[in-house]
Amino acid sequence: MNKSQVLQFYTEYTPNTDPFSLRYLFDELPSDLSGLCQLIKCQLIHPATVKKVRHLLTSYTKNEDEKFYTVQDMLEALVERNANGIINERLPRERLILSCRYHSLLLISMLRSLGVPVRCRVGFARYLSEHQLKYIDHWICEVWNEGESRWIRVDPDMEIVDLQGDDFLLAGGAWLMARDKEINPQLFGVKKSWGMHYIRNNLCYDLHAVLGRELRYWDYPPICQKGIEDMDFEELQLLDEVSMYLQDPDEHFELLQALFLENVPLQFNG
Repeated sequence: MNKSQVLQFYTEYTPNTDPFSLRYLFDELPSDLSGLCQLIKCQLIHPATVKKVRHLLTSYTKNEDEKFYTVQDMLEALVERNANGIINERLPRERLILSCRYHSLLLISMLRSLGVPVRCRVGFARYLSEHQLKYIDHWICEVWNEGESRWIRVDPDMEIVDLQGDDFLLAGGAWLMARDKEINPQLFGVKKSWGMHYIRNNLCYDLHAVLGRELRYWDYPPICQKGIEDMDFEELQLLDEVSMYLQDPDEHFELLQALFLENVPLQFNG
């Protein structure tokens, strides 16, 4: 695939990002990324911030990640809680309590409705860590900027447009650095789960996301169901190869597709 074909791929809905019959909810979206991120935060509350608005909530006070899989699921629930749809005036009790994966999928769906190439990327954000000492599990978006001919990183959950530097590390980069002993894998994870297995899992999520197969946090391909110490040389080498190609998925898109299709341990069909 050439560059234009790759960009075209990222303008097309995936099963998880397609709004289907609810696409009309995107008829009057803001045209700028900051406006879209702000609008998304008027629909969703990250579970980590619930305590700040708990007094404004009613029955919905817990993480709702397990209730939803797709953007269509999310949009149906939003309409159920407020029939006016995607609006800035949505009350906190009418929002969905969902984590960063869902923020990213909603931005992807919105931008693809506008014909903008966009994809989900999975990795780790240092800016979410206290004193920026660790790298926290996080999902963001890469959005194609036609004027500058480059991908820009957008965090719709934190409302950050054009992330720069190493504040966000893709899972593949973290995997290679940890494998080369350039960084301590115990710095990567969230809550009580840290280490190489977490980097591996996010690496597989990133592969799936780049190929248009956005998984949920508990969707584990077979290669992620093994302990790191139980993985053999070929499996580790396969993940090394995936990591290297994911550094530039545009250039290596067909190779990533081939690796995915040829290696059942990378696949998840649940």
